[in-house]
Amino acid sequence: MENFLHINLLISIIFSIFLVILGNEKSFLSLNSTYILEVTKRFMSIDLTKLPDPPMPSYTFTLFSRDLFEKSKFNNYNSLLESKLARCQARADHLASILANGNVIGANGTLTRPHGARENIRARNRVPKTSSTNYINSEYVASFTVCSEQIKSYLLIDTGSDLVWWQCQPCKCYKQNNPQYVLNNSRTYQKLDCIAKRTSCFTSRIYKCTQKGTCVYDLTYEDKSRTKGWIAEDVITFVLDQNRATILFGCGKDQMNGKKHFSREYSGIAGIGRRVLSGGYSLPSQFEADIMVMCLLGIYSGKGSTISFQPSTQHRSR
Repeated sequence: MENFLHINLLISIIFSIFLVILGNEKSFLSLNSTYILEVTKRFMSIDLTKLPDPPMPSYTFTLFSRDLFEKSKFNNYNSLLESKLARCQARADHLASILANGNVIGANGTLTRPHGARENIRARNRVPKTSSTNYINSEYVASFTVCSEQIKSYLLIDTGSDLVWWQCQPCKCYKQNNPQYVLNNSRTYQKLDCIAKRTSCFTSRIYKCTQKGTCVYDLTYEDKSRTKGWIAEDVITFVLDQNRATILFGCGKDQMNGKKHFSREYSGIAGIGRRVLSGGYSLPSQFEADIMVMCLLGIYSGKGSTISFQPSTQHRSR
C-alpha cells in the first residue's frame, strides 16, 4: 500500500505541474493561442446529452472527466482549470503529509498510526472536502447500465471509499439529471436478507443487520453529505456482450439529511477501494479483480475513456 501511495503522490505532483504549465500562457508561446481558445471553447460547449458511450465488454466502463459534468458551474475554462489544479494540489499535499509522518492506510481505510505532532497542518487544512473518506478526489464519472430496465446512470468514481450506491426511488432524493432508478420497476432487484445471508452484511459503524433482516447503512462523507438506505442486489449489464453481473449496492433512500447535498450530475457514487479477499462492497472486491486498467484521453477531450477490472487469473467465480 505504501508503494501505491508513492505512485499516487508522484502522479498527482506530475499532473499538478502539468496543469500549472498548461495554465500559464507564457510557457506556451509556441502554441497558437487561437487554437487553444477554440479547443477550450469547444470543451465548454459539449452537450452532455450527446456524450459518446459505446457498448462495453464485461467489467469495463466508459469514463468521462468530472469537468464535463461540472463545467456549467464555471464562467470559463480558466476558472474550471483553477479548481481542478486546487484539487490536485490538495491531494498531493495530503498524500505527502501521510508519507512524511510514516503512516499507511490499513485494510479498513483508516490510518494505521495517528498523525504525529509534526503533521503538516497547513496541508491537511487545504484538502478540499470531497466525496472520499480519505480525501482522495474523484476526477472521473463512469457510465453504468443498471437493473432489468437497463437504465443508464452516471456514478462518481471514488478511490477512497468502498460502497457502490445510487438513489433508489421512492426516497428522499436530491434532484438528478439522469433517469431515476425505481426499485419496484426492476425485475432483478432484491433486498439483501442479512439473516439468511449474514456474511453479506459487513457489520461495522456504517452497516448493521436489523432484527427484521435488513442490512442498513448510514454513510457520511468528509464534506458532510450523507446517504442512508439498505444493501440490495441488482444487475449491471455490459452491453457489448450482454453479460450481466449481479452486485450488492447501496439502495439510497435518504440523501437529504446531510449538511451538504450531492451534485445532481450524478446518481450516486461508485466506490472502487482496493479489493479485500473476503467480502467487501467495492467494485474490485465484487468483481474479484486484482487488476484495474484505465485508458485516459486528453483533458480537452469530450470522448469517453475506459476503466476495466480484471482478475489476475482467467478464473472468476462470480
